[in-house]
Amino acid sequence: MEPMIRYPAVAESFYPSDPAELETCVADLLKNAPSDDLEDKCIKAIMVPHAGYDFSGPVAAAAYGTLRHRSFQTVLMMGNAHAYRFGGIALDGHETWESPLGRVPVNTDLAKKLRESCPEFIMYSNTAHYSDHILEVQLPFLQLSLKPGFTLLPMLFGENPPDIYHTAFKLLRDVLGPDDLVIASTDLSHYPSWNDACTIDRKTIRFIVQKDIQGLEKHAKETLQQGIAHEVTLFCGPDCIKTLLQLADHFGWQAKELSYANSGDTPLADKEAVVGYGAVAFYEL
Repeated sequence: MEPMIRYPAVAESFYPSDPAELETCVADLLKNAPSDDLEDKCIKAIMVPHAGYDFSGPVAAAAYGTLRHRSFQTVLMMGNAHAYRFGGIALDGHETWESPLGRVPVNTDLAKKLRESCPEFIMYSNTAHYSDHILEVQLPFLQLSLKPGFTLLPMLFGENPPDIYHTAFKLLRDVLGPDDLVIASTDLSHYPSWNDACTIDRKTIRFIVQKDIQGLEKHAKETLQQGIAHEVTLFCGPDCIKTLLQLADHFGWQAKELSYANSGDTPLADKEAVVGYGAVAFYEL
């Protein structure tokens, strides 16, 4: 029987739909990614952006470059939903995710375990995942970075109380295995000028690297109160970031900034209204 497949929703708009073109695109991004000193570290998680590859691809590649030729059992991808409004946390009910580069199975057993552990918050919603790009754009990078054999666990946060990350942390803390990888998908500043974004986002990344949730929340509140022109949010994945930071603090993971840029650094956008992109790796010593 053909498995239930989550087909690509944003191929061609966010990344090439032709397999050969996509493979060349991602391979070139990884090849040109800055070198790092994490080869001997055990990478446990990454924070990555999710814009079109022409915009945030180089920053994403800096994170995925740390994963090249590594093996993982399950890759837990999480982010705040962009395409569908709902309450709670949405798992995907498909058995497989497909990109132009092929198919990757979903860890349906782990998804079921999470669903049963917290039915008041966690649900299956193929609709929530159907057209959302924020996790889909990670798949080609995973397929060309990791050794084959991994599974996926896609998870989207909907509209929830501000402290939902406490619940998510406790659930994931209890199911994460030693060979699993966590991915938090988020962009940074939305729509300030290039200069303002650089200033704001550098501070945001600093709090993330320090695993300082309270500092991050205070920074976001104070920045928005300043009335900086066109700044509407400092990060579009607040719940996934805070969940990751709580996991990192609990497990003692260290963090390192890998790359920062914003859309104003590309020839495709002006510098008056930009979106920020950051890459951070979390690792065991």
